[in-house]
Amino acid sequence: MHGGFGSAVGGTGLYRLRLRTAATQTLPFIVKILYERRGENERSPYYWKREFEVYRSGMLDGMPANTFTTPEIHRLDDHGDSCWIWMEDIADDKGAWSLADFHDIALRLGRFNGAWLNGAAQPSYAWLSRNWHSAIIPGLADRLDNLAPLLETPLARIALPMDARDEIEAIWQERRLFQDALAQQPQTFCHTDAFRRNILHRDDDVVLLDWALASVGAIGEELVCLVAVSLFYEGFTAARADELDNTAFAGYIAGLREAGWRGEPELARLGFTCAMVLRGLAGVKQDLEMLHDAGGYEQMLRTHGMTGLQDVARLFADVRRFRLLKMAREARALLKA
Repeated sequence: MHGGFGSAVGGTGLYRLRLRTAATQTLPFIVKILYERRGENERSPYYWKREFEVYRSGMLDGMPANTFTTPEIHRLDDHGDSCWIWMEDIADDKGAWSLADFHDIALRLGRFNGAWLNGAAQPSYAWLSRNWHSAIIPGLADRLDNLAPLLETPLARIALPMDARDEIEAIWQERRLFQDALAQQPQTFCHTDAFRRNILHRDDDVVLLDWALASVGAIGEELVCLVAVSLFYEGFTAARADELDNTAFAGYIAGLREAGWRGEPELARLGFTCAMVLRGLAGVKQDLEMLHDAGGYEQMLRTHGMTGLQDVARLFADVRRFRLLKMAREARALLKA
């Protein structure tokens, strides 16, 4: 099976199996195999074994009410240099999402985060990441300290976009401002990768998959993936980015309130915007590297449902203006308030 957009991290195999018993009963399974990446620290934002450890720890056994369920885990095998997760195969019965669906998922994420903000003991496992969006920043320095080699092609110059290059480079130089702000916010347990492909609807259940990026993060940090990734892959144009943002954030705050959190919404907004900026910086590296890889052009066009690479580059630029430039301006204003 295709491992999703995060497959670029490497080291994961995903298989669908149908096993026939002696009584000729057919049982479907998903087997996820995580392969060791030698030398990787367990606090790495992409630690190869994290999802296995999350399931093995039992920390998801009592999910907060009215949030999510998790896939049933049939078996966990640790082979040293690989870990095998045997889980149920779940069919998603939801078609395209409406704005109301995004509001509902954000509401559930707010309830989920709010449970830990409202008294539940914070998980302290050494293999959990901390402020995931801050943790990915050191890995960007090789590219963002010197953008010039990535801007040699016309496609890359469209995607940056060039008229905002100075502003983007200034955001990179002040990255520590956004990282420090996240560290100072109220902290909660986060899935950190909650978007359409990791969320399945089954009858009355909403199942949250893929806990590889599980972390302790700032309030608001959880919402970033739902908004940021949807701007790329769920058909939201630049003109509708604010609509998606406002809908999701309103749902998230409502969920926090239902869970008993009574803090100021500006705290969650600051966490959201600062984390969005850091994810936007990661997007600069990712998008420009993708446009340099001619071997991936065909898949890129299929993924975005487009026929021209310039259209893809313009999409990247539109998303960048929102989730990096606009979010940085808002985060700075909140920090000054």
